[in-house]
Order: sequence, then structure tokens, then C-alpha cells
Amino acid sequence: MALASPMKIAHLKAAGALYLGSLVVIYALVLWNARDLIWKGYPDFTIYYTAGTMIRQGMGHTLYDDAAQFKIQQQFAPNVATRLAALPFNHPPFEAIIFVPFSYLSYRLAFLLWALVNVASLFTSMSLIRPYAPLLREWPAALIGLASLAFFPIFFALLQGQDAILLLFFYALTFVALKNNSFFSAGAWLACGLFKFHLVLPFLLLMLVLQKTGEARKKLFCGFLLVGTVLGLVSLAMVGVQQMIFYPRYVLGLEATMARGAIMPSDMPNLRGALYLIASKLPHFDLAVFALSGVMVALALRKLHSRDERADDLKYSLAIITTVLVSYHGLGYDLCLLVIPIVLVGGWLKTRLQFVSWSRTAIIAGLALLLFPPLHLVLLMRYNRLGFLGWAVLLFFAGVCGELGSRSLRPAAHLVQD
Repeated sequence: MALASPMKIAHLKAAGALYLGSLVVIYALVLWNARDLIWKGYPDFTIYYTAGTMIRQGMGHTLYDDAAQFKIQQQFAPNVATRLAALPFNHPPFEAIIFVPFSYLSYRLAFLLWALVNVASLFTSMSLIRPYAPLLREWPAALIGLASLAFFPIFFALLQGQDAILLLFFYALTFVALKNNSFFSAGAWLACGLFKFHLVLPFLLLMLVLQKTGEARKKLFCGFLLVGTVLGLVSLAMVGVQQMIFYPRYVLGLEATMARGAIMPSDMPNLRGALYLIASKLPHFDLAVFALSGVMVALALRKLHSRDERADDLKYSLAIITTVLVSYHGLGYDLCLLVIPIVLVGGWLKTRLQFVSWSRTAIIAGLALLLFPPLHLVLLMRYNRLGFLGWAVLLFFAGVCGELGSRSLRPAAHLVQD
């Protein structure tokens, strides 16, 4: 296969930069047009600002009291016309500590500062991943930053003031620690993401299976257990025993009532959302979702049993994709986590595209849908049907599973460089 000329590569990079820059400009215009809604307190950042304010004011014992939350929200966001009750803070108590310093600022300044923290976390995550991702090493850091900002879930997280980018940061730290065989550190960093426990616990299970030795599994689990225990004790000290006992019931209650319309399965780009759009009327729908989730986790576990070290990046990617897919409460911004498998699997495919297979076709189709932001904007802003992206994640999952089951994991010999 002839190598592309330097001039052609330069033209491709220029075209890519123009496309990505155009997307970022479009996102900036959307943010600008939504600025009044943001300042009034419509975004999800409201829940974090509320939790930080309540902890600062010594109200930890009522952190999961809807009336107490709504009273605080009425103080800084009284003009949200659609909000007749609290936008509920449904995360573990320890996360509220992060937002206590933000609560000393006005809501507007706090939102802007959190956005800057998110952008810094995003760029740091990409810098951490880059040395271990051949695809990223080929591109300038500025273009990588532009590409990451152009990824729709990143934009959505920034628009909502969500914490998904922070979770991506902890995943990046976990990935680097695993690459360096620092298994205790990997478990500790992963536990820091327990503020979204539904996007951490499945991944922990898959990572324990992925490790090649019992010692590695033990260190990984001990690191996770230590930090998880500390965070649990911090939460207990913050809100007391009663609120800690009440918290699981509070979260389950919100799921049962759809948080008065704040939770919509049709907006979830995961297995639950994908199935909801076509089969929500079926009896025992939730049971079917759990059963199929179990099947997918079992399939991923089987694929991860391979000891071929050449496929480690694929296996790590599969673990993240599976976690996103089976997360019962995954939303559009939670697809931020797919940044890591996208760059790892993209590098894997780069030396294999000359060989056509169903698995590579599935990966390319899934990535094409996940990396086409105009589709996402239409699904979100016009139809409220981001759940359709769950099918794209399913394609990605199926393709990576297929690649791990392939008999030929090595790239073509003429593409391997000395």
C-alpha cells in the first residue's frame, strides 16, 4: 500500500482542523444563544451548586430532602419557569464537597469557573492518554484539543455543567496507571469516580477479569476498596447515618417516578434507551433490560479472557464501551467516556482497514454515527431522542467483540515498522 505524500497528509490535517473548528464555532453559537437559560439556572449544574451550598450552610442532614433543595434553588434560580419542584441532587454525598468552594461565588461565576475546570480536565486527560495512543501521537496537541471539544458529549457536558468530564479524567488516570502496572493506583483512581457509581462498578468487575495475575487483581481491588471506604466515611460524616440509609431509597424513588420528568429513558444513549424507543410498552421492560445487560457483560467477560497482550487496548476499550452500554442511568454527556476507546480502537483500525470484515464495518458504522454531531444536535434539540445513539454504541460494542474474536489480531506485516 502506497504511503500518502506529506502534502496530502498536510491537506487532510488542514481539512480536519477546518471541520473541527467549524463544529466548535457551532457549539459556541449554541452556547451563546442559550446563555439566558444558563444564567437563569436551567442546566444540571444547578444540582451541584445546590449541594455545595447546602453543605456549606450546614444542611447536610437534609441533603436529600426535595423541599430543602428546592428552597435553595429558589434563592439563586427563581426564574426557571418549568421548575415547580427541586431538580434533585442524586449523587453520593462526598461529591458535594467539590462544589462547596463554588457556592461562595454567584451562580453565574460558579458555572463559568466549573466550565474552565472541565476544559482543563479534558485537555489534561488527552495529554495523559496521548503517549499510549498511537493515533494521538501523530497529531498536534492543538488539533487534539480541538477534536476533543468537537465531540458532542463533551459539548453537552459543558452546556449542562455536568461532571462527566471529571469522570473521564479519572478514567484517564486509571488507564495510565494500568499501562504502568500500578494496579493499586489504578483502583484508587477508579474509586474517585464513584460519584457516578453506575459508570464505575461494571468497569471494576471487567478490569478485575482483565488482569493477568491474582496479585494484580488484589492490588486493583484493594486500591479501589481503600478509596471507596474513605469516600463512604466522608459521606457519613457529611450527612449522618439517616441520610446515608435513605440515599439508596431516594435514588430508586427518582428512577421509579422519572424524577418528575427530569429523567427520560428516550434520552439515554445506552441499552436501556435504545430498547425504550422500540419496546417500552412491552411487559416487564426493565427486567428485559437487566437480562440483556447481563448477557452483554457475560459476553464482554468472555472476550476479556484472552491473554493476547497485543489486544490489551481493545480489551480496555471493550470494558468502557460495555460499562456505558449497560449503565442504567447513562445520559448523553456520559458518552464522554468513549473518548478513550475511540482513540484506542481508531489506532487499532488504522493498520487494518485494508482488510474488510463485518467487525470492522460495525466499528466504522458505530464511530460514524457517534462522530457526526449534526445528528446528535437534531436528536437532542428537536426530538429528545438521544436514545437512538444507543444503537451506535451497540454497533461499536459488537465490532470490538468481533475483533477480539478474530483469529488474526496482528496488523499486516508490510505495515509493521521496525
